[in-house]
Amino acid sequence: MTPTATTLQQPFTLPNGAVLPNRLAKAALSESLARRDHTPGTRIKTLYRRWSGNGAGLVITGNVMVDRRAIGEPGNVVVEDDRSHDDLVEWAQIIKADGATAWAQVNHPGRQAPRTLTPEPVAPSAVPLDGSAGMFAPPRELTPAEIEEVIARYATTSGHLVRAGFDGVQLHGAHGYLVSQFLSPLANQRTDAWGGTPEKRRRFLIEVARAVRAEIGPDKAMAVKLN
Repeated sequence: MTPTATTLQQPFTLPNGAVLPNRLAKAALSESLARRDHTPGTRIKTLYRRWSGNGAGLVITGNVMVDRRAIGEPGNVVVEDDRSHDDLVEWAQIIKADGATAWAQVNHPGRQAPRTLTPEPVAPSAVPLDGSAGMFAPPRELTPAEIEEVIARYATTSGHLVRAGFDGVQLHGAHGYLVSQFLSPLANQRTDAWGGTPEKRRRFLIEVARAVRAEIGPDKAMAVKLN
């Protein structure tokens, strides 16, 4: 066995003390396999059953949306409350059956939501997504009160996930979704407390992270995906 292979098989301790069984991870990708009501069903469980025994020490799900009014792709899982608790428990158990750590990716699409799924998207600013050939409807700017509500939704979704057995969450801050939109001076043209300077543009992500951490506690993992 090569030194690199030996290193990859070694456990990895995260800053919060959680230990991943090895250095291999299955990255998140949007599966689009939820039921019509956006709960995780047989198809998504079958997929993760096939993945769970392949040796990755960390398995990260694809998009779990925080608001069923804001869907990024057909077949997204949405977690707003405990209606899918039993399905989430089974999903987490399948991922962890062979010793892997399970994280769920938590997301809101913002303006990057197909008009067939989200006809009235919201965003930091009312800036349409260029070059989309009309796939995305022009967004409406979020009010400060709505921003606070979205932040609370990230925390609520994360709480349901960890109570169902997931070991942590990954906040999706990349690929043009809502967190990424707040970070971008092109998408975020606000001049209030949520935009106008780099510090104010990243406030949304920081407040989401604080709310999620308060909800899931210090022992669960929280990561951020960034470009």
